[in-house]
Amino acid sequence: MKRCLLLSVLLLSGLHSLQAEDIDDLFNSEQAKDQEAIENERNTKTEKKHPSGEPAQFQFNDSAGRTYSLDMMAAVDTVLEWDKNTPHSTGNKYYVRTGEFGFYAAIDHLAEGVLTFAAHDEGGELMAEVHEAYLQMPGTLLPRTTIRLGKMFPQAGRLNGIHQHDWSFVTPPVVHEKLLDYEGILDTGAEFSFLMPWPFWQELTVGAFNGRTFGHAHDDGEQKNNPLFNGRLKQFFPLGDRWGTQFGFSYLRWHPETVSTKVSHQYGFDFLLKYKRGKLASFQWQTEAWYRETRMKNERKLDPPADPVETHAGTYTFLEWQPLEQWAFGARYDYYTIPTLRESNQYTGLDQAKKNGLEEVSMIVTFRPSEFSFFRGQASTRVDFETGTRTWQYYLQATFILGKHPAHVY
Repeated sequence: MKRCLLLSVLLLSGLHSLQAEDIDDLFNSEQAKDQEAIENERNTKTEKKHPSGEPAQFQFNDSAGRTYSLDMMAAVDTVLEWDKNTPHSTGNKYYVRTGEFGFYAAIDHLAEGVLTFAAHDEGGELMAEVHEAYLQMPGTLLPRTTIRLGKMFPQAGRLNGIHQHDWSFVTPPVVHEKLLDYEGILDTGAEFSFLMPWPFWQELTVGAFNGRTFGHAHDDGEQKNNPLFNGRLKQFFPLGDRWGTQFGFSYLRWHPETVSTKVSHQYGFDFLLKYKRGKLASFQWQTEAWYRETRMKNERKLDPPADPVETHAGTYTFLEWQPLEQWAFGARYDYYTIPTLRESNQYTGLDQAKKNGLEEVSMIVTFRPSEFSFFRGQASTRVDFETGTRTWQYYLQATFILGKHPAHVY
């Protein structure tokens, strides 16, 4: 009996030690599997990812082990325009208005880089060019400060910082076309933006650019004695979880001619009220007003400011309502005038103000099958107060995007 009990104890202790060894092995095995799963998940999260967390086309590492990604995108904007006016007020054709191709990536731990190429329709011929080429340091060099260096769209109003294929209408507002060019001001220089340390969002931007050309150009322009200066103060206020408003004030100063005695000053105001319920519904009210005056500089500094030799003024307001996920309906009103336009009275021969101005009303319908394409129709009617004529224009727009498009501004 004693021998049986002793044998049983030995067998139980052996089984216990064997079971303990098996448990340890099992624990170590599971721990190794967990560690492997963690590593795989970590690699999956970082592999081919942009710093924003979105998938990237290319990835590379620097000597310090930091991971960078290169994103690419392409956008094609096509427009069909038609009218029955005499003479025609559109090209009466279907054409590729813009083809754009771009690269976006983190350069290093300090800066991000943007390089885009674009081909615009110029009289029926696509003219290719470097569209944007700048580096941006978003708060990495100086706290609360974003620095941009290179070729870019300067901050001036609402539309000038948004690419044309991202607009909510087919054609530019009249005041934008007259005072900021058809697409917008594009120049080479530097911009500094500072986010104010207030309890609400307010940002001040100042910049200096070559100023040799004003608007879209395919040459370097003519040398000017002073650069183009821009400034913008904008602020954003959230109104609950789905509503928000942003408004800003802009200023531009440049020489319209090679002589330094002639200076143009341009003042702008922009306002945006937006509601958005995910992808299902949205509403926006967007408006801008611009005033430009060109003066001759005084020969003596203490003299009072000279009267403007030319002034321009205009505004537009745009409403868009998206009641369905894929459909949006909009309306836009434009007005533009030259207050200093003069003419000679045919009876008295005296100089008097000349009646002038443009007024335009547009109705817009947009269908978006996805985030990467849309189809848009627009009907516009324009009145020329100088000639007293009314014209009608009709547009169809088809736009698509390939690759990873950068996030839009608010």
